[in-house]
Amino acid sequence: MMRLIIIVHLVAITYGLSAQNKISGVVTDANTGEPIAFANVFFTNTTFGSSTNEKGEYSFSGFPAGKYDLTFAFVGYVTTQTAVQFEGSTQLRVHQKMTAEAKVLNEVLVKPDTLGWKRNYEQFKYHFLGTSKYAAQCVILNPKDIAIFYDRRDGVLVAFAKKPIVVENNATGYRIKYYLHHFEFQSRSGLFNIYGLPQFEEMIAKNERTKNRWMKERQRVYEGSLLHFMRSWRAGTWIENDFKVARMYRVPNKERPDEMYLHKKISEWQKKLTSKEKLSFTITTDGTIKNGDSLSYFLRLRNMPKEIDSVAKESLVGTEFNSTQQEDKNYQGLLSVRYDRLEDIVYTQTIAHRDQRLKQKSVLHVLAPVKIYTNGYYEDVRSIFLERYWSWSEKIATMLPLEFEPVKD
Repeated sequence: MMRLIIIVHLVAITYGLSAQNKISGVVTDANTGEPIAFANVFFTNTTFGSSTNEKGEYSFSGFPAGKYDLTFAFVGYVTTQTAVQFEGSTQLRVHQKMTAEAKVLNEVLVKPDTLGWKRNYEQFKYHFLGTSKYAAQCVILNPKDIAIFYDRRDGVLVAFAKKPIVVENNATGYRIKYYLHHFEFQSRSGLFNIYGLPQFEEMIAKNERTKNRWMKERQRVYEGSLLHFMRSWRAGTWIENDFKVARMYRVPNKERPDEMYLHKKISEWQKKLTSKEKLSFTITTDGTIKNGDSLSYFLRLRNMPKEIDSVAKESLVGTEFNSTQQEDKNYQGLLSVRYDRLEDIVYTQTIAHRDQRLKQKSVLHVLAPVKIYTNGYYEDVRSIFLERYWSWSEKIATMLPLEFEPVKD
């Protein structure tokens, strides 16, 4: 089963009056006190930000009131963040001292596999951008800035980048600067873990037709996405937004025998098959055994899952787990999530290996209670674990900035 942990540092925004909100400051070297020119200063996962001038000064405004993670990034320095909050007509001065990054750290931890770089890069794109139609329209502009290593012994693919990975999404019209902090794919377990800081920028459309196409694709990406789901959870409108949600449990598979028993039977049959003993057995069409058991039979039993999914017969609306505040969700466990749209044909043909008949089905594993803001931001972001459809669809190619607002019917 494909599983995914996707950790993207997001920003909480409470929409309100924005004309008077402004942030400014100076960015300097922590050791020398000298100003750092052309450093990137932005609110993570939004299009709001600017660069410092020759004096290390930055300033930008015109953003909604709310909570933000202010990010400072520059090549050769440790990327830093600080939380800031605006309540309307707020002006803040935030000065930041940046520490130089250890030059040999990455080279000591990970030695890039330069000989197999092309092959590894294709695997990196597969998991970083995804394989949807949106991924096919994405271009990484600086692939050589990505160092990739594949450990054949453990089957682990890791990657890092000294510069932000620049992605142009020609399907949605966004240019994304992605500050990659951690990328790891474990091929044997299917576990994918990514952590980074995205900065969005609107691309300039060639004409009105292209702009309209981008807006339609953004709407399609949003509907049924994790962002859509989280906003609906916050508002208690799962049903109104076509999400069918129920608690899910993983229970022991009664059809799979005990592990010790399977190990014993498989060992016995392996010994018999390597001996000169003549074997005679029959397996009927309904799976029952006559005249003995077969090795292939027990191997099939061992390959069966140890646990199976059990979905409760209920239809949650999104308010069942509210704590004292509407945004606080006191729930830990699994949620089965169905969305009223057919799964992407690429997913059904390459991952699910079935015909395109089912609605989008995902599993949300909530590791700890979360706090959800009106724009869909949730904290702690490490509390959410994705499986099935979302583990395939929620990639960089389908990422939207948090200020995105869908067109309402």
